[in-house]
Amino acid sequence: MSLLDTEYILRVLLVFVRVSGLMLAAPFFQQKTIPVRVRVLASVVLAYSLAGFATGPLPEHVTHDVGFMLVVLVEAGTGLVMGFTARIIFWAVSFAGTIMGYQMALSLAQTYNPISGTSSNPLGQILSYTFLLAFLLADGHHFLLRALAQSFEVVPLGGAELSGAGPPMLGWMGDFFRLAVRLAAPFLVILFLTDIALGIFARLVPQANLFTLSLPAKLLVGIGIFLVFIQGAVPFFPSLFGEIEQMVHEVLRIIAPG
Repeated sequence: MSLLDTEYILRVLLVFVRVSGLMLAAPFFQQKTIPVRVRVLASVVLAYSLAGFATGPLPEHVTHDVGFMLVVLVEAGTGLVMGFTARIIFWAVSFAGTIMGYQMALSLAQTYNPISGTSSNPLGQILSYTFLLAFLLADGHHFLLRALAQSFEVVPLGGAELSGAGPPMLGWMGDFFRLAVRLAAPFLVILFLTDIALGIFARLVPQANLFTLSLPAKLLVGIGIFLVFIQGAVPFFPSLFGEIEQMVHEVLRIIAPG
């Protein structure tokens, strides 16, 4: 097929739209620390590289103005759905770190988090970066690229049924909150017991300034718990990566045309 062939150029353009949607939403690729020009260049290179996987027929209405816009929107939605599906567990881990930080009174030290693009406490950032680093060491970014290539074989260009992705993604968002609470549960329990101990101490020694003592005490206890927690959580991360793979494959199966 000639590089100047109209159908080939149109096919590459649609592949580029799906790749760009994934780049905007998928973990690691969507980080604002990566310059936009780099992401656009990577999307163009991937579009030309993956165009060979998109061998299915194009929709008949793609040659019309309105039809072309609809196909572009479908392709952008396909990439975004894949990216957001892969990020759900990342949000859960970041939210768990935020809960832990609030319990340690680290909400007083909010800083900018380039992963989420919002402000979060330092503990949430450390946990998010640790999870992202483990994801990269486990070749998670390569899995996303493989899933992207596979998506063109499962979901033809312009053929995704995006309406089917809504119910499972809502269910996964519910699991997101449960996972965040499960990860933060040791912190919540131990720091709750610490609050009880401080309350008993305040009743026994009324002259003590409880507010002055509670902040450093909870901070020291929280750091100690976090050091133990992170050692036990890192071996648990591969199972979360397996869930990410299952969710991405499941959403591809759901949006594939019947």
